[in-house]
Amino acid sequence: MAAQPSLQDSLRTLLHGLLARTGAVRAVLLWYEDGHAGQAIDARAASGDGRQPASTLTVDQPDTRLKDAAEEAIDQGMAISSDEGAQPGDWLNRAQQALATHEDRAVLTLPLPGANDPMGAVLLFWPGVPSRRQAPDTSALSHWMTSVAPLLAAQRRAERPWHWHARQAWRQRRQRWRHDTPRLQRRLWFAAGAGLLLLALVPMPERIGGSARIEGAQQRVLAAPTDGFIKATHVHPGDRVKAGQVLADLAEQDLKLERDRWASQVAQQDNSYAAAMTRADRAEAALALSRLEEAQAQLALIDEQLKRSQLKAPFDGIVIQGDLSQSIGAPVKQGDTLMTVASTQRFRVVIDIDEADVARVRDGQSGRIALSALPWDALDLKVARITPLGVARDGRNVFEVQADFTQPPPADIRPGLTGQAKVVVGWRPLLWSWTRPLVNRLRFLWWAW
Repeated sequence: MAAQPSLQDSLRTLLHGLLARTGAVRAVLLWYEDGHAGQAIDARAASGDGRQPASTLTVDQPDTRLKDAAEEAIDQGMAISSDEGAQPGDWLNRAQQALATHEDRAVLTLPLPGANDPMGAVLLFWPGVPSRRQAPDTSALSHWMTSVAPLLAAQRRAERPWHWHARQAWRQRRQRWRHDTPRLQRRLWFAAGAGLLLLALVPMPERIGGSARIEGAQQRVLAAPTDGFIKATHVHPGDRVKAGQVLADLAEQDLKLERDRWASQVAQQDNSYAAAMTRADRAEAALALSRLEEAQAQLALIDEQLKRSQLKAPFDGIVIQGDLSQSIGAPVKQGDTLMTVASTQRFRVVIDIDEADVARVRDGQSGRIALSALPWDALDLKVARITPLGVARDGRNVFEVQADFTQPPPADIRPGLTGQAKVVVGWRPLLWSWTRPLVNRLRFLWWAW
């Protein structure tokens, strides 16, 4: 048997050898798995005396009588014959007798022992009781089965599929875990497994977030109306201002001199116009009138520029940019940005969402923001707009998502505050939400590779 290349050839050698050495006309090996007799390998003799066994084996599912006879011997752990009476309290052979009656032959069942559980049983059939008694005695046959069982177990294990080996390894590990692991440790492992299962199956809100900042919903840039110099400043960044409040003054000496010049021009042209009308010189009067109108227009322009030399708050708000206290007397050009005022009536939140996540953000989705200044007071948000253009920031490409507060914000809120905001984009198990960025990254790297 050990020289055979496969388990099938080894079983053929075993069964045909039993037929030849015992004079049996039939030998059946039943494998025993999961507490029941299973597949049967059947060999029959070609002649009535069993000296010429058939060259092939039959592999099939056994009938109920064969199973009962095999399980009867396996359960009692001993060889059982159909022609020997049972002693009370010793062993039973009812299944052997039923099988012998059905087959009209003498039956002997030999268990195949295993390392932990029985491997199966071998059933031998003779034409009658006298021929069975001419065969080797039961103890010798049992010794033979005990000798060949380890070899059969090794050969059968070697030909098992991979999933059987995996299942067996799992069973052995589970048994060791049950018997060798302390109860407290088992409970901890069970709790960890239940928690992992909960994370993998129970849907939870999936949130996508990023850094966020508060901005005024309305902002106004105050620029220099003309070329000039900074004369004085009355506010600093962070100060709250009222509509019409003077924020800064520009030097108006040059404008006043220019106004005086044009005022004298107006008076001079007015006198010229009056003199021409007295002389009835219409041509001179028309020329003087046009010069008068030009001087009046220039004078009105200078007056307007004098008014605009005072930078005033366009609405109630807060100064968020423009510290001019260190720039008194500095020259400015027309159009230079001097201050920025943001409204305090309404705010908006700008969230930087990574480009890998922005595709799942939609208008109307809800979210929350926790500010660095108010870490314990998360405020509710609602997505209002998604900027369609990416911005490079901190070494990555982000999209600015604008959101509005769903409730009036606290009085401490002001433009410029920063924090972290998260937007609810759906419901998924937490385990998937946590591992999704890594999975998507690996997919992208695989595709790029």
